[in-house]
Amino acid sequence: MFPADFAYARARSLNEALDLLDEAAAAGQEAKLIAGGQSLLPLMKLRLAVPAALIDIADLKELDGELGWTAQGSGFNMLLGATTTYRTLARSRFYREGIPTERAGHSASVRHSARVGIVPALTDALDVLADPQVRARGTIGGAVAHGDPAADLTAVLLALNAEVTIASRKGRHPETRLRPHPRRGTPSNVGKREVTLDDFLQGIYTTDLAADEIITHVRIRTPGARGSAYEKFPHPASHLPLAGVCAVLRLRDGLISGAEVAVTGISSRPYRARAAERLLIGASPAPDVLAAAAAQVTRLPDGTEAGLLGDQHASAPYRAHLAEVLSCRALTRALARARAAADNPSTDTTEIS
Repeated sequence: MFPADFAYARARSLNEALDLLDEAAAAGQEAKLIAGGQSLLPLMKLRLAVPAALIDIADLKELDGELGWTAQGSGFNMLLGATTTYRTLARSRFYREGIPTERAGHSASVRHSARVGIVPALTDALDVLADPQVRARGTIGGAVAHGDPAADLTAVLLALNAEVTIASRKGRHPETRLRPHPRRGTPSNVGKREVTLDDFLQGIYTTDLAADEIITHVRIRTPGARGSAYEKFPHPASHLPLAGVCAVLRLRDGLISGAEVAVTGISSRPYRARAAERLLIGASPAPDVLAAAAAQVTRLPDGTEAGLLGDQHASAPYRAHLAEVLSCRALTRALARARAAADNPSTDTTEIS
């Protein structure tokens, strides 16, 4: 099918993009942002989305690429531009090989981490995400803003404690705060707020993003990512996960000192399996402990069952079974990687801006 008629404008800066959103709102028109368009355009062709205007932000260099990271041991603080594509991430040496030795380190442990990789779960997800066409054009910010209940990257970002930076004109959102202008030191007319990804995702294609707001960055804050893994069972046509699980484990003195488990594809939104995480923290990393935690991934922190999706592709009980099996696999792989990282620790601190 063909989409309905729409106006099109290409923004040359974040300020211009926000101006265009304001102009559309003043005219009583619904405007949508587009960068890769891998989710929006199919909806428009099916007339499930009928925006009056598209605002293209794909050329905003200020929102593209790795904008800086700090690494310490197995953890890191990473800032990514919202228009960074999956392919750009997949080709990044930071994700594929770990800390770049020519820029970051001098010790043998850092050189070893370049072989092990700093974020193996992210590499796992990028290897199985959609198809080459989508990976070439799809963006991080677009995936987060879309709020798909079955999204690979969102589950990994959840397990990595990601935060979303959102920009708008001042005063449009009660949480928006003004930031000093980078050159003049005076408040600009662009307000920004940060919200955890766990709070940002609210339901099926529903997020905490207002009509006048733009996701500008995604920040990953995690005390450890080298012991991580992502597993999914894909739909054969769409490659979306009927169920997917990301697990991050940290070890100390032979016990699990930290754990994050995120599940996608089985509920109205990707979510953190807090009940499973509680079972893991402080426990011995034995197979029966991992299996017991995997059995809890469909339960909410209060012990009740999470609302599970069922459709023509898979029933709710089947998705729950998949989630438990995939959780056990992801935890086992994450444990093996955590042990490998513990055998080759890196204590160097590196900042790249």
